[in-house]
Amino acid sequence: MSTPWLQALAALALLSTGVVYGTDVFFALVARPALRRVDAASMTKVLGHLHAVGDTRMPLLGATGLLATGGLALAAGGWHTRPGSLALLALLGLLTHLTAYLRVAKPVNQAQTAAAQHDIMPPDARALQTRWDSVISLRAGALTVAMSALLAAAVQLP
Repeated sequence: MSTPWLQALAALALLSTGVVYGTDVFFALVARPALRRVDAASMTKVLGHLHAVGDTRMPLLGATGLLATGGLALAAGGWHTRPGSLALLALLGLLTHLTAYLRVAKPVNQAQTAAAQHDIMPPDARALQTRWDSVISLRAGALTVAMSALLAAAVQLP
């Protein structure tokens, strides 16, 4: 594949993954500690509405990042080249993030969204948030690996 196409795939992967990365790092470093300071009803209402919007818009960015990273890995030569290997490492980070999101965070997001939309307070609101919090560091870390590997792959492209 020609260099402009490889560079375009790398840019698309970095830009789309970067949005997801920034969001998760923000929640790990800022939102999670801040939300511990508010009452459970406020926390549920705010997070429920955030998740209603985020879970509608963020999948497009995540899917674009996954597809562009996978395409970059293949087009750059896979395990046979340094950029291809780095793109595969990035893909592993993205898949780790996606697994933690689908298994742990998404069910919590759905419960908080339903509670906010129906203006109810789940009796286990803090436990739900604790469950979500249990994977945010893993998610942010996996995305840090992905972004670092994508950046390294991009600078090593021909």
